[in-house]
Amino acid sequence: MLRRRRLILVLSIVLLGIVLSLNFFMGEKYLVVQEEYKLQLENQLASVINDFGDDYSQILSSGSEDKQVSFKSLNIDHQFPFYLFTEVGELTYWSDIEMVPEFNDFSTSKKYQLLENSRGIYFTQLRKLTRNNKEYWLLQVYPLFDKVEIGNEYLNSGFNPNVFGNDRFLLSGNQKENYQNVYYEEDYLFSVFFRVGYEAPGKSINHTLLIFFFSLLGLVLIIGGGFVYTLWTKGNKILATIYTFLILFCVRVMMLAFRFPNDFFETGIFDSNLYASSRLNPSLGDLLLNVVCYLIVLTMVIAILSRRHVAISFIKFRDKYPYWLYLTATYLLSTTLMFLVFYLYINIVENAQWNLNIGAIPSFDYLKIVSLLVVFLGGAAYLLFTIIGLNMVLFKNTNNQIYPLKMLVLFVSPILLFLLFFNFVLFIAFIAHVILLVAIISFKLYESLFKLDFNTFLTFFFACLIGAVITGAAAYQDLRSDEIRSKVKFANNVMLDRDVMGEFLLEDILARIREDAFIKSRMSDRLLSKDPIEKKIRKIYLAGYFDQYRQEVNVFGSTGQLVSGQGNLKDLAEYKRRYMNSDYATQVHNLYFINSTETNTGNRFVAFVKIQRDNDFLGTIVIELNQQRIESGKAFPKLLMDAKYVSNYIERDFDFAIFDEDVLSYSSGIFSYQGVDMEEILENEDAFSSGVLLNGYHHLAVEYNDKVIVVSSRQYPNSYILADIAFLFVAYLIFTLLSVAVFLLLTGVNQLRFNYATKLQLYLNFAFFFPMLVISVIALGFLSHSYTEDLHRQYFQKAGIIRENLGRDLGGEQFNTLNKDEINGELYALASATDADINLYLPDGVLMATNQPAIFDKKILTHFLHPKAYASIIESMENRLLQTEQVGELQYKTVYLALKDGENQRLQAIIAIPFFESEEELNLMITEVFSNILIIFVLIFLVFLVISYFVSKNLTHPFKLLTQKLKDTDLDNNEYMVWPAKDEIGLLVNEYNNMLYKLETSKKVLASNEKESAWREMAKQVAHEIKNPLTPIKLTLQHLLRLQAADKLDSGKALVNPLNSIIHQVDTLSDIASSFSTFAKMPQPKNQELEFRNVVFETVAIFYNREDAEIDLQDLTNEGSSTKIMGDPKLYSRVISNLIINGIQAVLEGKKPQILVKLVFEGDNHIKLIIKDNGKGISEEFKTKVFMPNFSTKTEGSGLGLAIAKRGVETAGGKIWFETTSGSGTTFYLLFPLIP
Repeated sequence: MLRRRRLILVLSIVLLGIVLSLNFFMGEKYLVVQEEYKLQLENQLASVINDFGDDYSQILSSGSEDKQVSFKSLNIDHQFPFYLFTEVGELTYWSDIEMVPEFNDFSTSKKYQLLENSRGIYFTQLRKLTRNNKEYWLLQVYPLFDKVEIGNEYLNSGFNPNVFGNDRFLLSGNQKENYQNVYYEEDYLFSVFFRVGYEAPGKSINHTLLIFFFSLLGLVLIIGGGFVYTLWTKGNKILATIYTFLILFCVRVMMLAFRFPNDFFETGIFDSNLYASSRLNPSLGDLLLNVVCYLIVLTMVIAILSRRHVAISFIKFRDKYPYWLYLTATYLLSTTLMFLVFYLYINIVENAQWNLNIGAIPSFDYLKIVSLLVVFLGGAAYLLFTIIGLNMVLFKNTNNQIYPLKMLVLFVSPILLFLLFFNFVLFIAFIAHVILLVAIISFKLYESLFKLDFNTFLTFFFACLIGAVITGAAAYQDLRSDEIRSKVKFANNVMLDRDVMGEFLLEDILARIREDAFIKSRMSDRLLSKDPIEKKIRKIYLAGYFDQYRQEVNVFGSTGQLVSGQGNLKDLAEYKRRYMNSDYATQVHNLYFINSTETNTGNRFVAFVKIQRDNDFLGTIVIELNQQRIESGKAFPKLLMDAKYVSNYIERDFDFAIFDEDVLSYSSGIFSYQGVDMEEILENEDAFSSGVLLNGYHHLAVEYNDKVIVVSSRQYPNSYILADIAFLFVAYLIFTLLSVAVFLLLTGVNQLRFNYATKLQLYLNFAFFFPMLVISVIALGFLSHSYTEDLHRQYFQKAGIIRENLGRDLGGEQFNTLNKDEINGELYALASATDADINLYLPDGVLMATNQPAIFDKKILTHFLHPKAYASIIESMENRLLQTEQVGELQYKTVYLALKDGENQRLQAIIAIPFFESEEELNLMITEVFSNILIIFVLIFLVFLVISYFVSKNLTHPFKLLTQKLKDTDLDNNEYMVWPAKDEIGLLVNEYNNMLYKLETSKKVLASNEKESAWREMAKQVAHEIKNPLTPIKLTLQHLLRLQAADKLDSGKALVNPLNSIIHQVDTLSDIASSFSTFAKMPQPKNQELEFRNVVFETVAIFYNREDAEIDLQDLTNEGSSTKIMGDPKLYSRVISNLIINGIQAVLEGKKPQILVKLVFEGDNHIKLIIKDNGKGISEEFKTKVFMPNFSTKTEGSGLGLAIAKRGVETAGGKIWFETTSGSGTTFYLLFPLIP
């Protein structure tokens, strides 16, 4: 049967591989054709049109036809953007500010059409809408292709991934040859041409193969599971484990080889872009599957190693080699597992797109939960193997705990010394590991691992804390490694490469200067002064970030002569000869970066801007920026940073100093490099590798030629380190409780048997844990709300300052007299002073001025006011509004303020101040609050855990004392208890003392009754036993009297037989008297430790020489294993002998008795003796009387043997029973508990 299952299993695994290979190698044959591409596209657009209909229904219900169009009424929850135009093409409403179409972009004669503009290509539906007896055009749009000029983590240009699989397609609003025409019902939508290499959105899945695969996988798991289960239940546990490993190994190898399920499903857990560490772990889902497979095999190994007989067998093997060798091997295994868990955490966070420390709380999702689960499973394997390894080495060992601890000190000392000097973070993790080993050895935690009581929970909680410290140290090391990499990159950017942010900003600035109409106008008129050009470039274009540069703007005419500026070089050709060098070239055309190698000389940018009007060359503007100080970063909208600059951009702020021959030549930032002994840092080798800590800062030194740059940042807060540990501890605690719950569900809740102390401890902890959890959640909510309100208050305060300044400089009557350049100048100056972005909108909702024109010029946002701000500020006449907005994937806050005329309160403009870092700031606040609450929660929980342990011990001490007294309570010697307090325990003790008094009284009465009953029973038995031989004696004597009366006693032969009969009956009476005398004199059974195997062997050996019976002894307990039990060896020997003799006597005449004596282990805690005969068996009517005194099926004997046997066995805590089959024999079983 097993061979057939094994064959079917192998065939199923082979078929599984064939199915995966078919999909892998022949997948192209199953790709859908163009018609199916078109059908899929039509289905997607049909869904979009249905959503258009839902939005249209909400628009209709937002106001009646006789009401006027307003932003307030049309600001509804919608799925796709929509716009409202009058019949003559005037835009009256827009629901989105990322794209606003013009009326000329679409045709009013088509219901469905493509709309293409500078922002992208859109599928649209056009409807008529009536409001206030006027007809409006309602245009609903759905993006098909995005043309945004910037691509980064927030903005994604290109095709819509929900509609198209890649960009291998062409779209047309009109029908063309070789194009696929897309329809909705009977309406033509547009045409599409699928080019070679096009793929449909989502994964190309052959559902037939997929169903077949899962069917085969299910078959493999069912057959494999049944096969393994059969082997396991039959005792072949090692073979079952090997087969489990092979099955899981084969399945996982095939899945990895054929990229399943990565190529089948679009899900984050199997996305290699989110996590990939190696070919074995190409995704987080694969890592989880691998860990689960390992855990299944390791669980089976743990189940084998945790069995008692394995530990006993290991003792015999252990005695062959030195004890220290096993301790060293165990410590080495445990330490290796600890390092694996440490680096497992680092592997996950280094190869994933997320982190697992306290900073990940605001963006916590299922991917982080899975990552923590993987780390938890690795830590669980580390804990279990450590405890089981120590259990096997320390089990039944006569040495005390001092020797293992001494060996531990010898083992860890060199490792600790090494780590102390080379990796202090790992040193802390290893200290936690040592504490775990010391606790396991000292408190014998291995004894409570597989017994689910409060000590088990304490062990798990303690292990969670140790695991949290180890992985918390790993989190800190990963953070430090990231910080070191960032500092090295920052140092390279400062000393070796270029100013990435400056280069990125200049690319946009130079493009806007080339298109500036004012500059072109000034350049084209030779009579006008060119100084305003220089002033505008400085004040408008170079304000803000380039304040850290010394700015020189030189304007050259069309012939190359200097017409404005104070540059040292008067000739454009000289500028070009000096700076137009390929070594200085950047990614931006005509922008050059010169890295200075001279002390006290900063780096510089030189840009050549050619000004042209139509085809006329007007001249060249040379912008020279010489760096005076270096700033690592300023407040700047991150959505403007293109992806090509991101790899070299350092977002963090660092302080730094440059040393030339150990002399400070330049410094920047808050940290004072003159107030500390920098020689100590520069002479420290660690400063150039891992960095050093000094005055609350972490300093890293980077060498460059003869210079050294020291990059500094604030030390990672200690509270965050504790918060990381607390966060990981809570996560592991939750996973532990869930694991226990799953275990109880699988094995049955009935196995959960808690004693009173455990219940009391659990109730106390729950009574603390639940209220503390509720209070923590409420406090977190309140504090988060408070911090959010405070953050919003800061936004309003900052916005209020900006409005006051704008109102003073631009408000009132002068607002209408200022030109756009003057307003821009004031706006740039104020934005630079307040370190903010400012947008100014007119009362019609159109942008008037901004200090960040790149956001609008690059089509990231349109020039229109947000519709909700329009409804609030313009229509409802409110003074301010805080609005949460989103562009792409970036969510931020924007404050809108009304700028009004001071006299008549007429609205002059709307000020919009976006806070692009608002979400990040709020996340930092939430992290701060959560970390503090978490630290307090965990500390109080641990303290209360210890307190509850001692409290429960104190409360349960009287019960333990009472239990011990009750155990000692018998009919002989009993002691009264004394409890001074008059509490519930005192009442219980009082009742116990009353019980002893009543017991003493009852004992006397019972003794008298039992004595009387015993005499009656004895008299009855003696009378019965004596009466039987007296009757034949009486009959014989009467017979002799008749013979005498008949005068027939003369012959001697007549007296022989009667006298022999009388003598025989007298002998019987003597035997009966001896039997009762022996029973009366039999001592009470002794209760002592004995080796049961030796008792059985010695007793059975007595019967080996009997020729009338065949005795077969089988010992299945493995020689060398312990068979110690409690009892009386002489009593057990008599019981065994009696059972063997009874078995021999039960065999019918003419048949040789065969007695089988078998000694086996029953589970891990009991030993069983089996005595089987081939006699006639016991009939049904006698089964219930076998162990009763005085009962016997033999003509001889007192019937006390089995009664004595039962009494002796049960007195020692054992059991005795029998099974019988009429005509086949009887089997007696003796079961005794082993001494642990």
